[in-house]
Amino acid sequence: MFTSGQKIFALIFIVSFIIFIGYQFYVDSKKNKALFKGTYWVLIAVVAMMVGYVLLNKIIN
Repeated sequence: MFTSGQKIFALIFIVSFIIFIGYQFYVDSKKNKALFKGTYWVLIAVVAMMVGYVLLNKIIN
């Protein structure tokens, strides 16, 4: 379905996007700590929902 070049591009894009967003979050959180209070709980909730979805999907199928 996808060529190997497309898969490599997608992988590089996803990794670089995550690194860029993480770096920007880190820089912004250092500047204004009040706006970023409790954001780790949101991250934990999103990851837990994704893991729950995958597990539920594996159990059902």
